Amino acid sequence: MLVLGLTACGGGGGGGGSGAVAPLLPSATQPAAVPSAAGRPISDSIKSAETGATYQLTIYFPASYSGSTKAYPVIYALDGDAVNAPSGRFENLRGILERKGIDAVLVGIGGTSRRSTDYTFPGAVPYHDFLTKELVPFIESKYRADSTKRILTGHSLSGSMTGYALFLEGAGTTLTFSHFLSFDGSYGYQQAETDTYEQKMYEVRKDKALPATLILARCGDTTQCNYQPVDAVYQKLLQRGYSGFQIVEKTYSTSHVAVDLPAFEDALAVVFK
Repeated sequence: MLVLGLTACGGGGGGGGSGAVAPLLPSATQPAAVPSAAGRPISDSIKSAETGATYQLTIYFPASYSGSTKAYPVIYALDGDAVNAPSGRFENLRGILERKGIDAVLVGIGGTSRRSTDYTFPGAVPYHDFLTKELVPFIESKYRADSTKRILTGHSLSGSMTGYALFLEGAGTTLTFSHFLSFDGSYGYQQAETDTYEQKMYEVRKDKALPATLILARCGDTTQCNYQPVDAVYQKLLQRGYSGFQIVEKTYSTSHVAVDLPAFEDALAVVFK
């Protein structure tokens, strides 16, 4: 198991502090066409049989996509239609990808209005089934996606949902996502469930490899951030010593809302090193 623990000064982003729950207003053979304008996103939607909801999608393709035949890593962003100053979460993450010149597709998943259902138990289970059984196959049937590099990212409630996705997949036979980017996740909101699902993963993986990377970020205010709950997850997984597992924890001297952007930018250096 590879372990990194870091502390950083705050960076970009915006908004004030918040508590544990932030009030955030197979590859295709004939891939779908993408806009000719470099970096221009397209819109799509998908109706889930698992949750019964329809999710709006916003999809960004790097400038190189239209002139290439290669498969691209895909970043699946929960809270894709959430407002997080200076813009929406999707636009913020897209801006970082463009500025850093990262060749990856970004899928912003709408449905922030359902976050209290989809990102918490028991709804987290069917929502995770939607991600793995419906959304990922949907994207990979339409676009040139690298099935070996699927990244899931979330912040606050969707940050803990990102960790729960790891627990759920780790308790199964295979992992859908390779990288889990969990920023100031609300793990303490359902502490009993957090412990239960991590234990289920441990019972399956204690003698097996866990081929995944988990990047945990937290902000440094011990009262207004998920400072302790995030670290509790980090320490527990560190103690487990899973084979083939990489875990990173980084602390930012910024607010609960603002931690999302510098954490994402720093995570890219780990994912695309």
